[in-house]
Amino acid sequence: MDELINQLAAKLGIDPATARIAVNKVMGLIKENAGDGAFSQLADKIPGAAEAAAEGTSPAESGGLLGKMAGMASGMLGGSAGQSLEVGAALSESGIEADKVGDFVATIIAFLKEKAGAEVIDQILQKFPILKQLMG
Repeated sequence: MDELINQLAAKLGIDPATARIAVNKVMGLIKENAGDGAFSQLADKIPGAAEAAAEGTSPAESGGLLGKMAGMASGMLGGSAGQSLEVGAALSESGIEADKVGDFVATIIAFLKEKAGAEVIDQILQKFPILKQLMG
């Protein structure tokens, strides 16, 4: 995952620590929303993906009032509206500015596709379509 974190930091001009926290949160959301089968395929092909997801969903990483409110709203709204709130809150709490979200998500998806293959990423995007929408 260090390769991805370094790519994000260089491309978006963000601190690597900020990129790591945000990647962990996104990987945690992917695991939560894509299901065990698709995430297991991803984790098998990308060293550190499972650990990143675990860190992204740990109590130390899950965040604050905004995250709790987004989680509650997500549960009420469901579907892509709820997923959008969850991803937006996770990235905002990680320090990713709103104008960088599209590039951030696009870089993650491109990296995951390169490492895990298009078929795995297509499965993930079918179950967690907000990622594709956030890419713009």
